[in-house]
Amino acid sequence: MKKWILVIAGAWVFLLLTLWLFEYALMTEEKRVLRRVEELRVAAEAGKMLKLSDYISGDYRDDYDFDKRGVLGAVASLRREYSDLSLHVERIHVQVKGDEGEADVRGRATGRMELIERGEFILSFRKVDKEWKLTRLAKKEKSQEQPPGR
Repeated sequence: MKKWILVIAGAWVFLLLTLWLFEYALMTEEKRVLRRVEELRVAAEAGKMLKLSDYISGDYRDDYDFDKRGVLGAVASLRREYSDLSLHVERIHVQVKGDEGEADVRGRATGRMELIERGEFILSFRKVDKEWKLTRLAKKEKSQEQPPGR
């Protein structure tokens, strides 16, 4: 009986180590940025402001003239206005060069079955202490959009 417990425990350790290896050690930087975009979406949607703050760089600026504090306040205000806020990523493309990354995102925000906003954005990231932090959000202009099929 003791032998089987050791075999089962060993198998679990091997399985967990293998999962960790594939999930974290072999993950590309593009996948890490994709994961960070999803973590940002979930934190904003759920109103987890401390977690959201951890994902945003201290020198954050955006096209709406918000800094980190301002964007956190805007998200909190949006959450108060729309208790059933839902954020949807419709399309995303990520590029990483060294410690800089960009996510080209098309998405929409809805609440109470109504469209709040739909748009295309460029999210800029920088790797800080082995973590990707959001440094900028820019509304994508029509002239920046790529033609269909690309």
